[in-house]
Amino acid sequence: MNRTFKKSFKSYGSFLKDLFLRAFTFSKGEDFSEKSNTPYDNKSEDELIHSENKNVDNGPRKEDENDKLKEEAIMSPGKVAVRNYFRNPLGVIGLVLFVAIVLVVFVGSKLLPFNQYYSQGNLTNVAPGGAYMNYPSSLEKEGVEKIVIGNTFSAGLTKEGNVYVWGSDNEDKVLEIPEKAKEALENKKVTDIAAGDRHIIFATEDNEIYGWGNKSFQQNQAPPMDESKIKEEGIEKLGAGVQYSAVLTKKHNLIVWGSTLASRLNLLPSDIQGKVVDFATNPINMLAVMDNGSVRLLGVMGSELDTQMPEELKTGKVKAKKVALTNSTAAAIAEDGKLYVWGPARDKLTGDNIPKFESPLVDIKASGSVLTALDEKGKMYQWGIDNYGELETPEGEFDQIYSSYFNNYAVDKEGKVHTWGLNGFRFGSDDQGRDIFTRLIHGGKMTMVISLISTIIQIVLGVVIGMISGFVGGKVDNVLMRFSEIVASFPFYPMLISLSALLPPGASQEQRITMVMILLGLLGWTGLARLVRGQILAERERDYITAARALGVKDWSIMIKHIFPNILSIVIVNATIGYAGNLLTESGLSFLGFGVQEPTPSWGNMLTAAQSSDVLNTYWWRWVFPALAVFLTSFSVNLIGDALRDAIDPRANER
Repeated sequence: MNRTFKKSFKSYGSFLKDLFLRAFTFSKGEDFSEKSNTPYDNKSEDELIHSENKNVDNGPRKEDENDKLKEEAIMSPGKVAVRNYFRNPLGVIGLVLFVAIVLVVFVGSKLLPFNQYYSQGNLTNVAPGGAYMNYPSSLEKEGVEKIVIGNTFSAGLTKEGNVYVWGSDNEDKVLEIPEKAKEALENKKVTDIAAGDRHIIFATEDNEIYGWGNKSFQQNQAPPMDESKIKEEGIEKLGAGVQYSAVLTKKHNLIVWGSTLASRLNLLPSDIQGKVVDFATNPINMLAVMDNGSVRLLGVMGSELDTQMPEELKTGKVKAKKVALTNSTAAAIAEDGKLYVWGPARDKLTGDNIPKFESPLVDIKASGSVLTALDEKGKMYQWGIDNYGELETPEGEFDQIYSSYFNNYAVDKEGKVHTWGLNGFRFGSDDQGRDIFTRLIHGGKMTMVISLISTIIQIVLGVVIGMISGFVGGKVDNVLMRFSEIVASFPFYPMLISLSALLPPGASQEQRITMVMILLGLLGWTGLARLVRGQILAERERDYITAARALGVKDWSIMIKHIFPNILSIVIVNATIGYAGNLLTESGLSFLGFGVQEPTPSWGNMLTAAQSSDVLNTYWWRWVFPALAVFLTSFSVNLIGDALRDAIDPRANER
């Protein structure tokens, strides 16, 4: 703009010089038109100026510069602030990051179903990852003989006798087949395979059992005292549960080993031996089909699995051919294809929850909370509680169904394998088997709402008390500032912890959260009040305040309409800093156990896991992701506050 002005001034100087020469020549009686060699002959003043500007390379045209100046002149302060803000790259980065976090947290909490009381002991401390059901293509090419399922992995036996393992590995290295088992797979024919929650076993044609994975209770190898019996009688069927394994021999004897003390599966009744023809497992029970068609429950007794079993199944009046066990519900298919289901109604597997079947059933399988049935026409039915997509049943006609823990497989008439269910945890799971990603989303909503409300309380108190103290002055100022000093002198964390401890033992989560929000607001306003007071003391002596008073404008109107807009930048910056600080404070309180408490998630109480050295070293995902969420949110808010300060401050516009 200065360059254009200088060149325009030069043009005007040339024009004035030419006029002076004309006047001087005319005064001497000389004919200027014959002597003049200037380019301004016989041109009007406007033409001369336009011609001069046209001959000089001024860069942007003067009209364009004037348009820009006019545009800036008519822009409101708000538009100028917005323009200045978006010229700050760090401010834009902070805004984009914060908006992304807000959208993920608040939209995600609406889309992701969440039950804060749900936990799953079979999925504790699972590392981040997926592909639990990405089976190898060779499984389809060779034909599926059998598929067995663990908590985060699966294994398949093909019609050609090959064994494949896939899914997500864990600390038990379940995907790494040991050399001894590899040698057996290469040199012997595999007749059966089974999977527990964290281990795999398989049987060979010479009645040897091999296994790998978790071996806390030696569940991946047959006990030496039973090996000779297993070899002598032959292996009819393998089975496995949570840290235990089972063998049904061809002489109908059932052998169980591993972790059996809690379930009492090591104390099998002697009257069943020699009579078992099939069985199903769950974490603490086994359901056996006897040679007379009756059904026997083994393991822990007294539950609804025991008391609600239909009498006709107990006595063998109705002969069962297939059985299945979820965590707390049992099912049996009779020889005529009729289904019997019993167990607690809360699991949505019994009574009216059972679907209507178009044809007699030929197979029944169970996962942790879902039953899967197959009728003689190949149609598949599923019902129960959907925790990880287990009820996303595919359409089609199927020959085989496999279900356990949280995954499902079905083989259709053409041999194609269909999969659905749990396919991994994006951010891993915690010590109670809960999805960290889901808890991070819902916990973020809790943390951000608490921080927002407490920040609003701080801003309102700080601005009101600071403006009154600074504008009124005198005794009012002295009293308010001494009061703020008293509040600021309280030890912050001990005060909050002490007040938290005063809550009654039966206090609800809502009461605790409300207390945290109010205390954060009531104890955090003093710094802003002092800043506002100092700014008011400087502003109230300015000429525009004196003029407003002379015109009879009321004091409250002067404070709100004239002074407050001038201190708005300070308020906004402190609001953003206060929000980030409250976010960290809430996280710290919850971390210490005095804020939001389990099972309700917040970023703070999720970080409680970092107190354990095992978590820090081994289960890093349990603290890294919550810590990263707190850091990114605080960082983005601070970037926004800094950019807003520069955008609103008039002095920043001069740079």
